[in-house]
Amino acid sequence: MLSNLPKEKSDFMRGPFTKEQLDLLYGNAEDLIFFMRKAEDDYVYEYVNDRCNSTFEQELVGTTVDDSMPASVAEEIKKQYRIAESIDGVHRYRDYNLFSKKKAANETEVTKISFEGQLFLLAISRNVSKQKKVEEDYLFYQSLVQNSVDPMVMISSDFMVIGMNPAYESVFGVLKQQWNGKSFMALPSNSEKFLNKVISVLGKEEFGKGSSSFITSPKTSESENGKFSVSFSPVKIGEDIRAYQIVFRELTDEVQLKEELKKTENVLDSYKDALNYAAMVTIWEPAGTILFANDNFKGTTGYEKDELLGMQISVIGRAVIPDAFYDSIRDIIFRGTIWRGEMKSLKKNGEFFWVDTTIIPLKNEEGIIYQVLAIMFDITDRKQLEEKLHFMAYHDSLTRLPNRRLMMQEFELLERDADEQESLIALLYIDGDDFKSVNDNFGHNIGDEFIACFGQALTQSIRSGDMAARIGGDEFVIAAAGINPKKSGMQIKNLISRIHEKLAEGWTIEGHHFAPTASVGIAFYPQDANNFEELVKMADSALYESKKSGRNQVRFYRNEEESTH
Repeated sequence: MLSNLPKEKSDFMRGPFTKEQLDLLYGNAEDLIFFMRKAEDDYVYEYVNDRCNSTFEQELVGTTVDDSMPASVAEEIKKQYRIAESIDGVHRYRDYNLFSKKKAANETEVTKISFEGQLFLLAISRNVSKQKKVEEDYLFYQSLVQNSVDPMVMISSDFMVIGMNPAYESVFGVLKQQWNGKSFMALPSNSEKFLNKVISVLGKEEFGKGSSSFITSPKTSESENGKFSVSFSPVKIGEDIRAYQIVFRELTDEVQLKEELKKTENVLDSYKDALNYAAMVTIWEPAGTILFANDNFKGTTGYEKDELLGMQISVIGRAVIPDAFYDSIRDIIFRGTIWRGEMKSLKKNGEFFWVDTTIIPLKNEEGIIYQVLAIMFDITDRKQLEEKLHFMAYHDSLTRLPNRRLMMQEFELLERDADEQESLIALLYIDGDDFKSVNDNFGHNIGDEFIACFGQALTQSIRSGDMAARIGGDEFVIAAAGINPKKSGMQIKNLISRIHEKLAEGWTIEGHHFAPTASVGIAFYPQDANNFEELVKMADSALYESKKSGRNQVRFYRNEEESTH
């Protein structure tokens, strides 16, 4: 055996990962990373990253949840962990208590991992205070606009109507549904004099720095010319003005109303900043017509703004909402419920990306949904880290072949297929002959590369439906599925021949050519055993007999009853 080959479990921590593997993934992460082992009614920290220790101001490894925080908080955290234990997949929750002194909101994802009969939890906690503020600001802002007694209309930078509140519809006798996407200039309440004034105000250089207002007399739904103070506020993405918020306030006491108007404009300005603060934002009508998409959305997905506006959300759903999610999300939001979750979606160029998404149904004063708002944060980097961690947990780091854990999982699927088709599964237990001498004669680096080449040779020898795994230092197993009981001898002979031929070809490492041999023990499911663990034992028993016979030998498992006949 090669003495320096990676172990399945680190000497320094329990579980399927080593400290070095987790440090590689999470050592410099801004998120809080906890890897814990279940211990009766508590959880022991097996690994935390540096951010955890600095946040908790103590060394957490070796302590428990109860040890590290107040009892009331610990109980709430453990309650969430118990939920994670009871479900398949990832459990996500938000915490406002653990970090309350820092006025922070954290969102934690908890994944359960079973290893060697022990339960472990991986918890990734990230600060979502900014995201929470964005969501709350949007809801507050929309509530403020929809419930306002003052008419309000939102127009794009090219003077197209993109929204209006019920007060505007009522006072000026128009319907938002009929006017969204049409020119603001064509609204019947807008006189030529008013429009000239609008163009003049919006064209001023200083307007981009804040709000502006003037007094006008537009025609109302009652065919009367009311007297209104109208104010304009820019909606900016970065330094560019993307839209205008226009607020009408009917004048009674002109001086008093001007003061009130200024106060209202200041509030609206602060909440419109939320639009520029979000990572990616889209807004669409209940019928699915897209009304708005910010520049961050274009930068992430590759879609131009002009491609999106006016399109149906279902048509470009693969860029915003994957097909599998679209119908279920639609059902949820049209019940008036906010939907929150992670989605894997597709860019225009075909690349995948991940977003943490909040989709909010916006309601008018009558409780009717008039628009749908989606706020999305790109989490592709984090998801890629998680995928790497998952790969490390189920693959051998040296050969990149599946490890014993993944082989056990996949074998269950092979078993079901074999039972349905009444076929066999051949399990080949393979042990390299005198691989230790490679280490002794050429050193550990060449020894490691030698093992990797051996694993590659096995992979190249098997069929597409078969599976090779490394389960120890120089020990490998191959699961060959779909073996015909009447032709098993010939099928296994062909497989062994391919392995011997590929090993005989050999490989060269740093000028040294190697053409190794290997001993093989073979057992069949369900003929010799009816589960993976027992089958491995039977194949290992056959391997033992093979090695007793010399190098490069193959033996099939025979039980004691067969051996006596």
